[in-house]
Amino acid sequence: MSTLQMKPESLDLSLGRLRQVRQTAVDAMGLSLRTKGQLSPVVAARVDGRLLLIDGFCRQRAAVGLGLEELLVEALEVSSARMKAEMYLRNAERGFTLVEQCRLVADLADLENLSQVEIAELLERHKSWVSRRLNLARTLSPRLLEDLALGFVTPGSLRALAELPARNQEELLTVALRDGLTPKELEAVVRLWRKSPSVEARNYVLAQPRAAIELARGTPADALDPRLGPRGEQMLRGLGILQATGARLFRTAAE
Repeated sequence: MSTLQMKPESLDLSLGRLRQVRQTAVDAMGLSLRTKGQLSPVVAARVDGRLLLIDGFCRQRAAVGLGLEELLVEALEVSSARMKAEMYLRNAERGFTLVEQCRLVADLADLENLSQVEIAELLERHKSWVSRRLNLARTLSPRLLEDLALGFVTPGSLRALAELPARNQEELLTVALRDGLTPKELEAVVRLWRKSPSVEARNYVLAQPRAAIELARGTPADALDPRLGPRGEQMLRGLGILQATGARLFRTAAE
């Protein structure tokens, strides 16, 4: 291990594909760099003459934005799998989102050819923890995994979406973003959609997610939008079966 000064633009950001860097975090780091300076070095790994950034993506981006000439860099000599593990180990307590965990575990399995047991040992986690995240990585739509909108989705919402086919995952998340649903509402809508007894009922859930939630809770149908018309009433009748299971669905969504 060695420490050196280098231009922030010269760091290789290839591993940034495994992280989600939010502009709000970059802005906060920029303020810290301006007022306090760099308090700790960023961490990089030496690979074929390059320095691949492992830890410090916010600091690097903020430094570039501020036009800083140099960053203090801690350079490690580690294997490819180990440098990726360091990304998680150095950020586990400060926050490594579920989506990032899924990306990392899938990368270690697919590109580093590690078994789930080996990944668990490397990340200092239980094999079941690895298995759950690998399953999410396999079942979630690749488009959603790459979509920054996933920052809106809670772990419970992600697991609920993963129960759907990829096309429907994207469809339900689009509805959530369109109507500004909360994560709990999204989880409830996913479960209602899955248990809808007809195409009409599913279409109603997509068109009127909050109304469908209220119906499942037992709200009288006449409390809903009276402009639905005969077609809307047919959809409501299709959803009627969900009233009996509404309480159980919402208890599950709250867990």
